[in-house]
Amino acid sequence: MELKEIRLKIQSVSNIWKLTGALETLSALKMKKAQKYALASRPFAQRMGRLVRRMEPTLKDKVRLRKRKLRDALAVVIASDRGFCGSFNQNILKRAQEEIEKLEEKSNVAILPVGKKAVSFFKKRQRNFDHFLTGIGNFGSLEEIKPMSDFIIKSYIENRYQRVYLIWTDFISTFCQNPKTIQLLPLEWDELKEFAGEAEDAAENAETKIEPSADMLVKEIIPQLVMYLIYQCVLESNASEHSARMTAMRNASDNARERVGELTLAYNKARQEQITNEVCEISSAKEVLG
Repeated sequence: MELKEIRLKIQSVSNIWKLTGALETLSALKMKKAQKYALASRPFAQRMGRLVRRMEPTLKDKVRLRKRKLRDALAVVIASDRGFCGSFNQNILKRAQEEIEKLEEKSNVAILPVGKKAVSFFKKRQRNFDHFLTGIGNFGSLEEIKPMSDFIIKSYIENRYQRVYLIWTDFISTFCQNPKTIQLLPLEWDELKEFAGEAEDAAENAETKIEPSADMLVKEIIPQLVMYLIYQCVLESNASEHSARMTAMRNASDNARERVGELTLAYNKARQEQITNEVCEISSAKEVLG
């Protein structure tokens, strides 16, 4: 390899190194903020989950929470708006595809994609969807989630869908994120453990007295719970996305740094060889002239 070619490669890889380094720094800042939102929101989601689980004996037979004959299901798939986040989107979209294929063995399945990558993924597979949501990758708010939540709850109440499933990436740590699926509607009491964690006390399964009425609770509180569960999953997904992107950019920076070192070594060897050849040529010419 010629010296000029090696120099160009060193320059090219160095530019990539600078770019991935900058993206790593930016992703680290966003990651910290996204993790802060997700972790700060967890206790409230857990508290709500425990509360509703304690009311299971009172609420489980209410019409809006009762299981219906399955005809149509809705799968809400949460991915990201942007790439450069390693295998994050690949993992969640692969999981979603597998879950949807299983569901299609029992019913028709509609899809509600969240994030541009999810929208693009299902469009390429010629899957039709009437609703989608984008632009919440940077610490989405409840106000942004509400239209989607209202659509899901209204569609379920009107019996357009008899099951609603939520597929998202759960944040475990900076270096570990896990795709998950839950049945959002009707509420699966056991699956609320995903949010409720361990039982708070021995009275968890005791019957709870409700005022003014259980029907009022189902009508007013359950939609709020569903909206907050969606919101929490979005926050978890955001934290997972930025963590995956930071890790991917760090790995890319490390690889670029290593490649620059290899190319620099190759350049020095080639340059040394060239100098040695030039010295030999000068010595040979001197001998001939002498």
